[in-house]
Amino acid sequence: MRRHYIATTMAQYEFANFPGGWQSTIYRVAAIGAIVCLHAAYDSADRATWPTLARFKEAMATFGLSSARQIDDFVARLVETGYVVLARVATDGRLRLLKPTEQLLDWDRTGLAGYYEALRILYPDTGYDLPVARDREFQLAMRKASTSYFPQIAAFIREDTDLLPFLSMYQGVHILMHVIDLNLEPQSRPVRERDLAGLQRRFGISRSHIRNTLSTAEAAGLITVSGRSQRLIAATPRGLAAIDRFIANTLASHDLGYRMAIAEFGHAADPRDRPDRPQR
Repeated sequence: MRRHYIATTMAQYEFANFPGGWQSTIYRVAAIGAIVCLHAAYDSADRATWPTLARFKEAMATFGLSSARQIDDFVARLVETGYVVLARVATDGRLRLLKPTEQLLDWDRTGLAGYYEALRILYPDTGYDLPVARDREFQLAMRKASTSYFPQIAAFIREDTDLLPFLSMYQGVHILMHVIDLNLEPQSRPVRERDLAGLQRRFGISRSHIRNTLSTAEAAGLITVSGRSQRLIAATPRGLAAIDRFIANTLASHDLGYRMAIAEFGHAADPRDRPDRPQR
């Protein structure tokens, strides 16, 4: 499951795939999620649900991951690159609503499918058929439900103190995930720094950025680095535990969203997916 999770999320957050054509960092991931979730919860008859820029910034304040300037710049970038449009409100010409385009919604469905495929590896009898099939109705129901537990998502991000510094770095967690993945892969030789060279192209980052990330991880006790000309990198038990905790929290929040979405439907696509079915 870990190997699948790392492979699918790294592909999802590659520089060429990430919305806006910028590097991934935690506040940008949270911003995309908030835009899609607020859109899913939008009811034109209920002004309190309108996904205005002000309401979007309120949602982002829950996470406490970014400044107003960073949010404005990223939204402008998403609009510029065709991932978001600012829709006019017929009854109030002063307002603009943040609306994800099909391009962004499709990217989000792909990401959801990867998470639920990982969950299905762990719990094959549970199903998760709708998100794995990239069902649009499920996506909207799940994302609408997610707006109710933004504070819980923010809490698990803050509480994961080992990874918190790397979440703010460009691709920081993905660099660590790749190190973990290489360390766990059966191989005849140790992991060398040069084995990470491919990340520069995939994530649009420099060699010095990778080195700085590794240095921070070493100082935090998440990896060890030895040697001079051929630096050898090994994950520590603490580093593996930090990544596993992050994966577990991410999958747990998606499983919660799944249960809430299925309850919203009022029925399950598979009898094994009944909302009242005891959870493991």
